[in-house]
This record gives sequence, structure tokens and C-alpha cells, in this order.
Amino acid sequence: MSPVRVAAIADVHSPRLLPEFKEALSRCTKPELFLFAGDMVNRGAAGEYLNVLDAVDSTFGSDIPIVACFGNEDPYGIHHDLHKEVKDRVTFLNDESISFKFTDKQIGIVGMSTVTPESRDIAGMKEVFDERVSRLEQLLQITSEETDYLVLLMHFSPLQENTKNEYSWWVSNALDSVHPNLIIHGHIHDATSKKVEKGATTILNVALPFTGSITELTL
Repeated sequence: MSPVRVAAIADVHSPRLLPEFKEALSRCTKPELFLFAGDMVNRGAAGEYLNVLDAVDSTFGSDIPIVACFGNEDPYGIHHDLHKEVKDRVTFLNDESISFKFTDKQIGIVGMSTVTPESRDIAGMKEVFDERVSRLEQLLQITSEETDYLVLLMHFSPLQENTKNEYSWWVSNALDSVHPNLIIHGHIHDATSKKVEKGATTILNVALPFTGSITELTL
């Protein structure tokens, strides 16, 4: 199968790190697909997304598909504003999936939302995450059956905070039967490792404050 060039980034927090993002773009080879793993704007500043997109389009042109998930600084309350700002330039995956055909390879992407449970009691939080497990498992299963390469795009790290090579409990349950080829995440600005291999899955932290660059991949 022909290789596909993919670029990935998270945590630009525009306007804070917009200059660093632009500089990183100047060192990046034009990709065929760009993945945004959340927190592209700072503290809900929806209008800043246009500055992020302008940086990409002025560097590479506007023909590259961009797929994004939401981060903790892209809260639910601004999702409508973000869609209004970017129109169809970005495909936001909020517990959804999409696939792209590149020559002879079908790449599937599952994007997970950043959930903050309204209920703070243990039972309420468990119910929310049990629903996440079921939804993610279903999305991964369906998408894996229809594609050649499976990517899970999420903002938070799928790994436990205190055990860097073990999945958090809900991700572990969701990935019990289907294992993505690749998990892209951000959020961790001071990680100790950019890449973790977990069985057949590669996990990459693409947070700009940590990597200092665009993460470039060949799938």
C-alpha cells in the first residue's frame, strides 16, 4: 500500500503558542491529512481557531483535510461557536468517526470528546464513563471493519497518570477487543516520553509545548 503523510498537533492554545506553531509549520513537509488533538485555542477563545487555520492554509494551502477532537479548553459551551467559525474547513469528531481513502489505503479516525461529568458522585461519574466505554468500543469496532488503518484521536492521554505504559481503566475496557494502530493525544505538556508502544498500538503525545514541533507520520 502507498504511504500516507499525516501531521498531528495539540495544545497550540492560540494566541499563546501561535508563533511557535507557525515556526513549526515552516519546518513541516506538506501532509495529506492533518490531525488536531484538542486545545488549539486558549481558554475557549473560539475566534482564535481562524488564526490557527490561517497559519496552516498560508503554509500548505487549504486543500488538506483537517480532523479535530475537542480539548479541555474547547469546552462544550463553545462547540457551536467553533463550528460557526470554521464552517466546513475542520471536521470535529465528538464521539464520532470518519474515514479517508488515499489511493489504495482507507484510514479510519475515531475522535473522542473530552467529558466532564455533571455529577460529582462516584456512581454518577462511573455511569458517564461506562457509557464512554460502550460508545468508544462500538465506534472502534465499526470503523476497524471498514478501514485498513485505525486511528484514535483524543485530547487526554489514554494512559494512567501514575503508570505510563498502562491504559486508564475505561480506555482499557474499550480497547479490550479492538486495538487501534495509532492513538494520538495531547494535554501532557511535561511528559517523559513522546511515544509508547502497547502491543500492536502506538501511542503518541503530540502536544506542542512538549514536542516543540509538528509530529509527522507516514501511515
